[in-house]
Amino acid sequence: MIDFLYRLLWGWVEVTISGRHPERVISQLALSGQRLWAVKKKGDRYHFIAPLTSVAVLRVTLRHQHCRIHFGRRGGIPFMWREFISRPFLGVGALSAVLLIFFTTSRIWIIDVPGTTISPQAKTQLIQAAVAAGIRPGTPHWVMRLRQSRLLMERALPQYAFIGLSVQGVLVRIQVVPLVAKPPNAVPHKIVAAHSGTVTNMLIYMGDPEVGAGDFVRKGQTLISGAVQAPLLARPDRIETAAKGEVFADVRYHVGVTQPFRVMKSRITGVQFIQRLIQVAGNAPVLIQGYGQVPFRFYHTQKIVHPLAWQGVNLPVETTKIVYNKIERRCVTLTKEQALMQARALAAHRLQHMVRQGIKLKRQEHVHWSKNGVSVQLIWVVNQNIAVPVTK
Repeated sequence: MIDFLYRLLWGWVEVTISGRHPERVISQLALSGQRLWAVKKKGDRYHFIAPLTSVAVLRVTLRHQHCRIHFGRRGGIPFMWREFISRPFLGVGALSAVLLIFFTTSRIWIIDVPGTTISPQAKTQLIQAAVAAGIRPGTPHWVMRLRQSRLLMERALPQYAFIGLSVQGVLVRIQVVPLVAKPPNAVPHKIVAAHSGTVTNMLIYMGDPEVGAGDFVRKGQTLISGAVQAPLLARPDRIETAAKGEVFADVRYHVGVTQPFRVMKSRITGVQFIQRLIQVAGNAPVLIQGYGQVPFRFYHTQKIVHPLAWQGVNLPVETTKIVYNKIERRCVTLTKEQALMQARALAAHRLQHMVRQGIKLKRQEHVHWSKNGVSVQLIWVVNQNIAVPVTK
């Protein structure tokens, strides 16, 4: 290490000696106290590295010897200074590169949330909370206050029991521990009606029934209560127990659909207009393709976002592709049969979404024609379990 500093401070040069007895020259240099490094013999030549201060002594030693000398590579601060004086722009460029490296490495540029148990939406929310807390790409290390930022993030995101921040070069890692809430009491204390209807049958497993077969109940009305009398006790107290059972009722579902004769039909043509944007570190997106207005009056939009990542780390850069698919619209006149078919299909589709279980007992349909279209009223009577447990 000392030899390296010596060569760097005082300069060095590669020397090649050839001729008669070059060993004598090397020996005289060593005996005179000159430092020599990496002395090697190649054929009838000797190669070594000498300090710049030894060049004058070397020339004096060669005056009475039949040897030839050749200087090769050279380096050290003296040569660097000469080159800087003759070509100052090289020094300015080197200084600019050093400043650029210092500027880049002294700031954070990437915010990452490691771990696969967190959803992409949660990661985006954490990164946005970190930016709001003062941890932005481009922030110097000495400006950041990780403790204050962590407290601000915990206040903004109460769903996490712990939020940790660590800095590794230009990367900030966010470690989180989700808050596990205490599970609610799973024991229902009563059972209520999910729909209005007429009770047909009751199966009581635990609790006290509040209604009976043949009663009409409304949505939300209590069907089975968990509080029952305790006749064996000295006082007629009520003991809170769980409520469990099934209550079947005939529930009436009603849907009305109006279908006009004249309808607007849409069709995607396949003609597209594409825009591409790039967004860096949460700044405003910049349009890089697809300038101008969308050349269609009616279109369907599809947005595709591609975040940029390197070795599993999310970079603060993302590209967005927006595809505009042209839609053609035209007015179509339906026949009575077509209008009635569409109205029936739509009404049945809506009822299928409303009725999740049960046995369909009755189906009624009322059709009303008008000048502009047809109205269909579809009624289903379904026998199903309407018991819904309610916990405290």
